[in-house]
Amino acid sequence: MKEYKKNVQKTEVKAIGRSGSQSKESKKAKTKKLGKQESKLAKASLSKTTTGLQSTVKGQFGKKITKVFDQQKQMLDEF
Repeated sequence: MKEYKKNVQKTEVKAIGRSGSQSKESKKAKTKKLGKQESKLAKASLSKTTTGLQSTVKGQFGKKITKVFDQQKQMLDEF
């Protein structure tokens, strides 16, 4: 009887471990998906801002701002 209880407990622990592992993987995938969506939104926003600033701000300052926004877009791509 003791051995039977011990085997049941082992099985329960394994089941809990598998459930936790599956839950972790599910949350990890969901977080990754949300991160990609947010990155796309941020990149689109930067593109719109860059386009607007290019037509509004002229000269050296406008070029520097455009360069900084381009660097941020690249960083989002790498992220």
